[in-house]
Amino acid sequence: MPDPRTAIPRSDALAIEVRALSKRYRNGVLANDRIDLFIPRGTVFGLLGRNGAGKTTLVRQITAELKPTAGEVRVHGVDVLREPLRAKGLMGVVPQEAAPYLHLTPTEHLSLFGRLHGLSRSQAQRRAQELMAALDLEQHARVTVNQLSGGLKRKLLVGNALVAEPPVLVLDEPTTGLDPHSRREVWALIRGFSGRGATILITTHYMEEAETLCDEVAIISGGRILAQGTIDQLRARCRYRFKATFTATNGREEDVAGRSHEEVLDELASRGVREFAITKTSLEDLYLELTGAELAGEDNG
Repeated sequence: MPDPRTAIPRSDALAIEVRALSKRYRNGVLANDRIDLFIPRGTVFGLLGRNGAGKTTLVRQITAELKPTAGEVRVHGVDVLREPLRAKGLMGVVPQEAAPYLHLTPTEHLSLFGRLHGLSRSQAQRRAQELMAALDLEQHARVTVNQLSGGLKRKLLVGNALVAEPPVLVLDEPTTGLDPHSRREVWALIRGFSGRGATILITTHYMEEAETLCDEVAIISGGRILAQGTIDQLRARCRYRFKATFTATNGREEDVAGRSHEEVLDELASRGVREFAITKTSLEDLYLELTGAELAGEDNG
């Protein structure tokens, strides 16, 4: 459940409002279990969890791709179940398993999606050129998409979602398959889009991505929201506020955690540890505390 200490904004201040949302598949699997989620307008919101935690199922219900078993979803006040086409018009979406049209060039691809979103031919072409520059795809303008790397294809899909500058952007694992440099280019694009007042929902299992981009985060596991709030609010929920990392005599890396610097230092002194690194506990520490399961690190290059 969301942190009860976090005040829920008024409905007219929310970009996405999810109440008591559940999804049970025909085989009996309960993918989402009475989820409440409240995303304020103008924020970058991260849905953080392992693969299989229920992130994609939740996103597909928000974007009207998947009908829930129970509950309701509103996007800018529009009921997604009752008015799915109107709700979809408010969102730019990058699904996790999406693939671009391989026979087009990147410029043609972006122009096509601009036209599909109602832009005139000249507007679509101008917007395509802007996004080609922002995504650093200009050097690939003359090749067809089937010649692009997986990372470049992913960047193009992000561009498709941005082409009409929708008020809500939904990105399901947007940087999967990108090298660190390309990932940061997409981050910069997301920050710029957010700076113009858009609301962005990102699902991710990368801690650095969540902590770098997101104003607020919800942690999901087993189809349930375990905690929601700002990064600082969630860190404050850790049982221990500080931790020290050191190399033990057996050569293994170990941690010591405590509620204060002094508590950690006293424990290190009692063990005779002289060399260590001390930090605040992280979002990952809270995730481990809540779920007992690790998330992915920055090793997907």
